[in-house]
Amino acid sequence: MINYEEFLAKYYSTANTAKQEDIKRFLEHLTEIAGGKTAKDVLADKKLLCKAFFLHSTGNVSRPHYQKIKEYLLNLLDFCGVDGDIPTREEVISSQSTVTYFRSIEKLLSFIDSVGHDKSYQYNPTRDLTRIKGVCILGWLGFTPKEISDFKKTDLRTCGVDKFVVLRNGNEYEISGEPFAALYFISGLEEYKSNGKTIILKGDETYLIRSTSSTCNKLDEGQIIQIIKRFNAQIPPHMNTAILFRNLHKNALFLEIYADKSDKSLIDKITSVMGCTPNYALNYKQQYLDFVNLMESGRI
Repeated sequence: MINYEEFLAKYYSTANTAKQEDIKRFLEHLTEIAGGKTAKDVLADKKLLCKAFFLHSTGNVSRPHYQKIKEYLLNLLDFCGVDGDIPTREEVISSQSTVTYFRSIEKLLSFIDSVGHDKSYQYNPTRDLTRIKGVCILGWLGFTPKEISDFKKTDLRTCGVDKFVVLRNGNEYEISGEPFAALYFISGLEEYKSNGKTIILKGDETYLIRSTSSTCNKLDEGQIIQIIKRFNAQIPPHMNTAILFRNLHKNALFLEIYADKSDKSLIDKITSVMGCTPNYALNYKQQYLDFVNLMESGRI
């Protein structure tokens, strides 16, 4: 659709190899979503331009990422002689069709089970997909991938017979109900089934999220994120839902804001719950409003 060499020579002749490869991936992605349309047709279609910002269905649209893709598109408009309208970051975020939020942590765990049942009639919710459940529960509470990789079974302090208490940054979190059951089972897990095969956990048994490799005693933060990516790859397209780690804790905080029925302004609520400045609250506002739309439209 776009002559890559000509485009690169005109706008990015001095760019380093990494930048040139990034531009090539972007142009290949644009060609894929074009579906046979001409470059001019694509650049005049705002819906397709929104899709251009997502290399993956669960991709992030941070401000730096938005500005980078906007720059590529502006140069493409000039290259093709099209007087197009680049969508705003808010429009791009609102356009994402894949849902990455949940009505509750219980709904998130239920979603994981629904994917498991879809993949295999032999799916066992107390044993299979427990690692992804553990990552999601801790991520929901605000633990980082590094903190999850370091998390030990002894960090789960038993409170009575049906509750765990965990400590993070001086704050105590109580875990009960379905999240408690999931963490209880994963703490004693030795093996599980995946695609009909029995997978044995071989990493250091003191850690909650253990490795399946005998050469890896402890997972690193990249491997924690990889657990989510592998799960997302199993989700049937018709479910139109995925798990995005960076949204897990935000999801929990958005629910807290949603439950606040006080007369405080939305910005004040966001500032208080998210623990951020009013300027950052403005950045969160559109994301929160999109979340509310998902809640109230019944999409989550």
